[in-house]
Amino acid sequence: MKKTFSVIGISLISILLIDLLFGSYLLKLTPKKVDHTINHNIYDHDLKRKFKENLEWSPGETYLFCTNKNSFRTFCDKMDFESKEFDIAFIGDSFTEGVGVDYEDTFVGRIENKFDDLMIANLGVVSYSPSIYFTKLRHLLDSGYKFKRVIIYFDISDIYDDNRKYKLIDNKISRKKSKILSNIQRTLKSAFPFLAYSLKTVKNDVFKKTLTVNECTYLDYCHEKSSWTFNNKFFGDKEINKSLDYMEMTYELLQKNNIKMSIGIYPWPAQILYDNSQSKIVKLMENFCFNKCEFFFNNFTDFFNEITFTDKEKIISKYYIEGDVHFNSLGNEKIFQNFVRTFKN
Repeated sequence: MKKTFSVIGISLISILLIDLLFGSYLLKLTPKKVDHTINHNIYDHDLKRKFKENLEWSPGETYLFCTNKNSFRTFCDKMDFESKEFDIAFIGDSFTEGVGVDYEDTFVGRIENKFDDLMIANLGVVSYSPSIYFTKLRHLLDSGYKFKRVIIYFDISDIYDDNRKYKLIDNKISRKKSKILSNIQRTLKSAFPFLAYSLKTVKNDVFKKTLTVNECTYLDYCHEKSSWTFNNKFFGDKEINKSLDYMEMTYELLQKNNIKMSIGIYPWPAQILYDNSQSKIVKLMENFCFNKCEFFFNNFTDFFNEITFTDKEKIISKYYIEGDVHFNSLGNEKIFQNFVRTFKN
């Protein structure tokens, strides 16, 4: 037994020593998954500027992803476009960014094609939430950007992100990690880069879409990110109001700048399975929008209307990426059609 522990100990020390001395070089030789995001010192993260790559979202399937000089996702033939004045700015998280599908198949891309007489900006980025919507919009407005309308697509996961991931301190978004832990992580990453990258890759590949929270998959009743709309175990008034307060701050910011605000909502697969068309999020956003919003894009009704003539699993299979919470091309088309019916220029 002692010999076994000695071998393990020597092996670990050898691995750490090799990583310490040659980790950076080994990391350069390692094929890496392309990351389209970059850290931002005000609102945590953004898209890379003038970026064009085939990204992998579903295993073995790629989609073309392009950004312009503003770091907004766009059509790849518009990468050189640069302006600070827009008729409509869409902001949201990964659903609005349009992960997993080419831009022409996203609902924002379809809207941009349909209303080609309007200047449209897609400010959506994966893992955004109301605290970042407010902070990014304020930063852009302070930087000289002008929008006639801002449309926020509020995501089911926004409550989780505002309460578990982010905090707004001194007009900047910070991660909810202790400074000591963050410093330790940065030190270890710097000293042992190859090991840090390997562990992160394993964690993301194994846990990203299955055991994301509370050891529940995104289709389970107990999934914290999605089930708060129908399961009272997760997120009470205090947590929900935190996100609504950021939305109120955003409304006041836009009103101060004479910008019209609208809100859109849509269900995750869990809402299709366990919720109904009058979900808690529907009532919350309807109440919030009263006397504030120019338009309210409620996509719950469209999805739940289909339950009357087909089963829930078929709806999920039809509109969502397989094994994922995000919309496929048909799901994005459904959001687009709801927008076209509701929007009046």
